[in-house]
Amino acid sequence: MTELRDDLPRWRQVRDIIVKRIEAGQYKPGQRIPSVVDLTQEFGIATQTAQKVMNALRKDRWIRTERGMGSFVTTVEERTAEPGEALE
Repeated sequence: MTELRDDLPRWRQVRDIIVKRIEAGQYKPGQRIPSVVDLTQEFGIATQTAQKVMNALRKDRWIRTERGMGSFVTTVEERTAEPGEALE
């Protein structure tokens, strides 16, 4: 289990860890990332906390979620595109 600090919100720490993994190439664009259940097990956090992590990653456009399929790392283009902008 990955240890978390007591001086920062747990959801923020987990979000930052996932972002660092994406930036380091551990999770590549298009690759599925761990599920809410996986995050609860790896980090010892509550389901609600893991859902907050996923929501923050989606809001910041690090991931996209496909209903019934999971959540996937976005490309740099997806992260930087204006909302509603068509990607080629």
